[in-house]
Amino acid sequence: MKNFVTRGPLLIVAAFLFTALPVSAQEAGHDPDLLEGLIEDDSSASTPETAAPAAVEEAKTSTAESQEASDKDSVATGEDVHSEKGPSDEGQVEHTDGGLQIYESEDTVVTGTRTAKRLSSTPVKTEVIGRTELEQKNAFNLADALESETGVRVENNCQNCGFNQVRLNGLEGRYTQILIDGRPVVSSMAGVYLLEQIPEEMIDRLEIVKGGGSALYGGNAIGGVINVITTRPNKSFANMSIQAGGLGIGVNGIGDEGFDTKLSASGAVVNKAKNLRLHVFGSGRIRGDYDYDMDGFSDIGRLRGVNAGAEAFFNPMRDAELSGKFHAIHENRRGGDQMALPEHDAWVAEAVKMYRFSGDINWTHKVNDLFDYQIGYSIAHTQRDSYYGSGGGVRLPKVPDSIADWNQQMLDEFLEIYGSKLTALKAYGNTTNPVHVVDGLMNFNFDAKGKHIITTGLQFSADMLKDQYPGYQEVMPPLDETYTDIGAFVQHNWEFAKWGEWVIGLRIDKHSELKQVIPSPRLALMFKPAEWLRMRTSFSTGFRAPQIFDEDLHITIINGEGQWINNPANLEAEKSYSVSQQLEFVTPINNAWRFRGSVNGFFTMIDDAFALHQNDNPDTEGIMEFDRINRGRTIVGGIEAEVSFKMRNILEIGTAWTWERSYNSEEDPDFGTKHIFRTPEVYGSVTFTATPYKGLELRTALDITGPMWAPHYAGYIAEDRLERTPWFFDWDISVGYKAEFNNGAYIKPFVVVYNILNSFQKDMDQGMDRDAGYVYGPRMPRAIFGGIKFGI
Repeated sequence: MKNFVTRGPLLIVAAFLFTALPVSAQEAGHDPDLLEGLIEDDSSASTPETAAPAAVEEAKTSTAESQEASDKDSVATGEDVHSEKGPSDEGQVEHTDGGLQIYESEDTVVTGTRTAKRLSSTPVKTEVIGRTELEQKNAFNLADALESETGVRVENNCQNCGFNQVRLNGLEGRYTQILIDGRPVVSSMAGVYLLEQIPEEMIDRLEIVKGGGSALYGGNAIGGVINVITTRPNKSFANMSIQAGGLGIGVNGIGDEGFDTKLSASGAVVNKAKNLRLHVFGSGRIRGDYDYDMDGFSDIGRLRGVNAGAEAFFNPMRDAELSGKFHAIHENRRGGDQMALPEHDAWVAEAVKMYRFSGDINWTHKVNDLFDYQIGYSIAHTQRDSYYGSGGGVRLPKVPDSIADWNQQMLDEFLEIYGSKLTALKAYGNTTNPVHVVDGLMNFNFDAKGKHIITTGLQFSADMLKDQYPGYQEVMPPLDETYTDIGAFVQHNWEFAKWGEWVIGLRIDKHSELKQVIPSPRLALMFKPAEWLRMRTSFSTGFRAPQIFDEDLHITIINGEGQWINNPANLEAEKSYSVSQQLEFVTPINNAWRFRGSVNGFFTMIDDAFALHQNDNPDTEGIMEFDRINRGRTIVGGIEAEVSFKMRNILEIGTAWTWERSYNSEEDPDFGTKHIFRTPEVYGSVTFTATPYKGLELRTALDITGPMWAPHYAGYIAEDRLERTPWFFDWDISVGYKAEFNNGAYIKPFVVVYNILNSFQKDMDQGMDRDAGYVYGPRMPRAIFGGIKFGI
């Protein structure tokens, strides 16, 4: 197996080169229907995603056919064609410069099909969070960027360390696959805290596709994928920002607030020929721990983090690109009490010191109008030193100098305290997790009663995990696992008419933890019966093999004991089946206003769903064991609805809501219910952005979360019980002013107030016996941040 892990990537690369080189000898043609050349963007990043062949995607970023001539003129004269998040304002004139009409170009997306598609024309429903929206949100990281999105909920799952998850349409975070430039390099261990570790300055845009995604991206994509697309600059720039604020403003008293500060910088250099591009970025963050209920134990953990990265792109010839990327993260986080003492001397401590280094190299080449291909390799190495323990706050008593002065009571007390300290010392652990992904993809394009794209590819991944707790080696042997997956997929995309298109595909995976191969089919259809109406229907599948997951590598402290999860040998894979139906309406109201609305029905069924069954070993003091089992079926269904009105780039108001029902086929053994926990039946948002005059930027967003069922385990409370949570109204307001100067420089001060109403959980457990997993609702209480951004 180790030889295969080492040689597998080389075999796949060799196979793709062998296939591609003969075709490379063909003479490149020209397709008059495609816009050749680069469409630029004032955000300093090219529209296409780097996961697809850059030169190919740049040739496909035209908007409506009626705009192509104007776009070509703009490119030819070096003008920028502006891009923004959201559906296209097709045919809308933004401004003129030198007599040329400049249109807003539409986002090009690739996640749903792995080929470039205009957002309005992709058969697979895709949601985009663009660079403009990231800046409007003043997001620190990926977790912040995902707030206020339709059907997306970011939640805090640990009162001590702040373990975050993102839910898509009600399914737990473990069913969401996070991709970096289209590759699944976010392992289970890295995923525990990575939502807060991917900085916003690394992100060009986010693409979200809900429903089973295993047909393209392999295991773990049961609930959907979030594709983090990094920046590919199109012009030189330099930016820097600093923002700082306080948590819990006005909640307790002056001086009891937490603090949070971030300094970041990014820059790019692009040569005159635009065949060499370099992007660098870095940031540092310091967040103090915050005790919301003043019980001496943190409710938002302490965090210290730095990250840096670089991306380089080289075009040795037209329609070919070689790119390389590197990213490094170092983070310390800790929650609990007595932060100045070592972890084993605190009553409760959850602490992680993590290093993560990742990088990739990619080659993309459009050979001619009929064929293009890409090959690439990614690696991510994560090293983590952790502590998940409790009970160390007890102090050894003063003992007599002479043994003769000891009595049995003293001895018993000493041994009890000594045992508690020894148990606390056992809670240190170490984890190492390198991940390798190598893949190749080919696209064959041809016309035959419509436009066809045949996409085929191979992907090999190896996830190597070593995890140990030296203090418990006798009863919990160290983990030393290597999970491999080989996937081959084929997809047919056929635009059979101007009003209709389909995508049909199949991926076959062989996972090292499964004896049989797993087929994952998918089908997507789109019909455009009118210019203003699009109808999308999709069926997709997913699977998740029984390996170690993120929740296994985060030990929640409950009643002073750590929670440890074991995977028995007879576990079967989870399998999902998703169906969705969307109606989308996009139409101009007049020359200034545009209306967009959509209704989407969704349904997901998961067979052999994983569940936890308590199986405590009395010999492991301080640890409570659970077995993961296959238990029945999980069903989630509901409706999403969105409405927005936009007046050019001056004003936009929108609202999005999700109504859903979710349940398991069998009752939970601890609480006797079929409900899926922490899943509200209704949630939504209302957003408003405005630029009433040049430079002034206003944004307000109200996130509304309905009641849900939350499990509450005994410790601080006398016995386990199921809680019904209240409504939450998380209201944010931000104001900024961007002053621009003639030399291209700018400066932008801003102020943001988060959770103005302080709509925050009021019944958190207290003390060392608290259930640290009993958290729900907004991730932070009222907070005020201010900052300044400047650059050139």
